[in-house]
Amino acid sequence: MEFQHDKSWEKLLTILNSKKNIEEAWNNFIDFHEQIAAKSYWTLLRELDIQKEQSAIKEWLEQIITTSPITENVAALWIGITKMPHETDHEIPIVYLAGADTYDKDDIEWACNPTYLPENRYACFDVLMQLDKVIKNDEENYEFLDWIFPLAYCAFTLDEIIRLKLNKKLFLKNTQNLFVATGYDSGDY
Repeated sequence: MEFQHDKSWEKLLTILNSKKNIEEAWNNFIDFHEQIAAKSYWTLLRELDIQKEQSAIKEWLEQIITTSPITENVAALWIGITKMPHETDHEIPIVYLAGADTYDKDDIEWACNPTYLPENRYACFDVLMQLDKVIKNDEENYEFLDWIFPLAYCAFTLDEIIRLKLNKKLFLKNTQNLFVATGYDSGDY
């Protein structure tokens, strides 16, 4: 069988909306894809230390907001996923934090005009780097895997951090609520 973008997207949303912890969400997502195609790398993806990295991501987010407080006009935060050139002559996956003074859950254009661009907004998550190394070995499915798995990882881990671990007072100093989205600069979120 082949992977289907729409089915994988639906599964990602179903798992995300279930509010499962990161390990359960990640393993459920892998299980879904493993049922479609038996691959040797599923075990490697399950072995990624996703729980350990959450502390570093939480600290990164809180450090940014502490040193560059969110301004009053910011209505939403965008945690973008992209690839950047690295000194090794390879592209590496990175994430960054930006904010916008508008938000529309049905139209991501709000994220294209950031009004909040804090210092040290870029981060390189170890899990994304390891994930990229593992999936690159599947040349036939790399484009699909490189789309859905980094997005799923970021969505699941950020969801858990924001819901359960983040110091929300740092983020809500100037507002009662703040929307947060993650996705690719090129579209999917």
